[in-house]
Amino acid sequence: MTSNDMNLVAAEGFQKAANVYEQARPSYASEAIELIKSLYDKPDIIIDLGAGTGKLTRLLGPVGAREVVAIEPVLSMREKLKNIPLITKILDGTAEHIPFDDHTIDMIISGQAFHWFANHRALTEFHRVLKPNGLLILLWNSTDDGGKQWAENIEKYIGSFKPTDTPRYKTMEWKQVFENQNLFSSLQHRQFSHKQRATRDLTMKRILSTSFIATLPPEQQANLIDEVRKILENAEELQGVQEFDIDHVTNIYWCSPMNSSS
Repeated sequence: MTSNDMNLVAAEGFQKAANVYEQARPSYASEAIELIKSLYDKPDIIIDLGAGTGKLTRLLGPVGAREVVAIEPVLSMREKLKNIPLITKILDGTAEHIPFDDHTIDMIISGQAFHWFANHRALTEFHRVLKPNGLLILLWNSTDDGGKQWAENIEKYIGSFKPTDTPRYKTMEWKQVFENQNLFSSLQHRQFSHKQRATRDLTMKRILSTSFIATLPPEQQANLIDEVRKILENAEELQGVQEFDIDHVTNIYWCSPMNSSS
C-alpha cells in the first residue's frame, strides 16, 4: 500500500477512534445480509474492503464463502479484526492496491467506506481482481431522523465541523465515479430499516467515532460533547429515559463487472 492512497482525515481519525467505533457504530440490517446471500451462490473468496473493526465482516458467515478476507489500512482497526474467527486472512491494503491475482475474487463488499475511495483507479482495480461473474457490493448505514428535532439538531451541529473536502456518503458524490465508465454495470439499490438501542453515553461515543471529530483537539471534543449533551437534555421525548432507539437505514448497492471489450 502507498500512503498517498488513503485520505488523511480517515487515516488519522480512524486510527484514534477504533475503540469507540467498535463500541458505538450500529450493525447492519439482517435483510441486507440475506440479500447479499441471494445475489451469489456459494462464493469462493470474498473481500471486505475497508473492513474497519469488522462491523460488517462478522455478519458474512451466512454468505457461505470458503475464504473471508478483510482488507483494512488502519492499524488500530486491523487489531480489532483479529477477534473475528470468521475471517481467514487480514491484510493491510487499500482499494487501489488489492493483493490478489486477476479475476480471482467472487465478491468485493465494502461497508461504510466506498465514499473514501470513490475514484477510477479503485474501480479499475476492482475490475481486475473480480471474476467475470463477480459482484461489487457497497453498503452504508445512515440515521433516519424521522422528524425527531433533537436528532436533526445533533446532525446539523456535528456536520458544522466537517472539512469541506471530507467525503461523506450522504452527499452522493461517490456515485459520480460510476458515470461515463465501462467497467461496471449500472448500480442496483435496496434499503432496509433497522434500529439501534442507545444510551446518551453510546450516542457520545458514536459521535466521537466520526473521522473528522476524532481528529479534533481533546478540549474541542469536550466542548462538542457538552453541546450534544445539552441537546439531549432538552429533548422532551427523552426526559427520564435511560435508553432509546436510533432509527437507521441500511442502503445496499451492487453491480457486476462488464467485459473489457464492451
